[in-house]
Amino acid sequence: MRRWGLIAGCGFVLLAFAGCATIRSRGDRDVPSAAQSALVQQLSQTAQAAIDRRDYDQARANLERLVAESPRSAEALHRLGRVLQLQGQFDEAKRSYRKALEIDPEYVGALIGLGEIDDRLGQSEPALKRLESAIEIDPQKAEAHFARGRILEASGRPDEALAAYFRTLELDPSSAPVILRIATLQLGRREPEQALTRLDQVLELTPGDPEAHFRRGQAHLALNQPTLAVADLQVASQSLSNRPDVFYNLALALNADHKADDALNAAQHALTLAPNDPAARTLTERLRR
Repeated sequence: MRRWGLIAGCGFVLLAFAGCATIRSRGDRDVPSAAQSALVQQLSQTAQAAIDRRDYDQARANLERLVAESPRSAEALHRLGRVLQLQGQFDEAKRSYRKALEIDPEYVGALIGLGEIDDRLGQSEPALKRLESAIEIDPQKAEAHFARGRILEASGRPDEALAAYFRTLELDPSSAPVILRIATLQLGRREPEQALTRLDQVLELTPGDPEAHFRRGQAHLALNQPTLAVADLQVASQSLSNRPDVFYNLALALNADHKADDALNAAQHALTLAPNDPAARTLTERLRR
């Protein structure tokens, strides 16, 4: 059955801002005045506060002022690029990242950002090259390994993606998005027991995560535990109400749990969301008999 979208999270995008309460202006020749330093510090902190509450318009305004005050700060340019990327302003984000790299050619965060945008624009090979360059500069950068894994997974290279995710996990053992991607690939490899263990861990780290509930429902279904599968898939369906794959799996679980009427309703809803999906149509027709 066709998969709808690669969900994840992208937990590392916001994590990229952590520890950015101050700005280091690399290469500045003039020593800033006390007033200018105070302004830079204030703009940096205000921008971070806006990022934390996901007010990206305000964060962008603050960071644009910050860049104006510290035009030779690769870090400020990188942070501005991240906010622009989150806003979907990819051309502007790329310009900001490239300016950061002009100041510091080994600024790993900017390389990662450019790689992510290249991938978003369908340029997976250039994206992988940028991320591999970032990893060569700093092999300990978890975000680079994670971004590389996501591209490899989307490109149909699951074994390489899994290796990249496991490397990410070595560097960041408590990253729920990484653990979720590993579990999803393990489900695809028909390893539901291993996937279930990891999905339990994801839900301990991020209680209520609908994607984790969906994947755990799939794992329970594969392990012939329909009642547990139904419980997880019903939770997932509340938040992922536009996902036909969620309702398709819910229909399978309900049918296996001897709830024929509910199973038919779930299958019909999956078919409504994806009217051209042959698996949903076949299941609906079978449950109507």
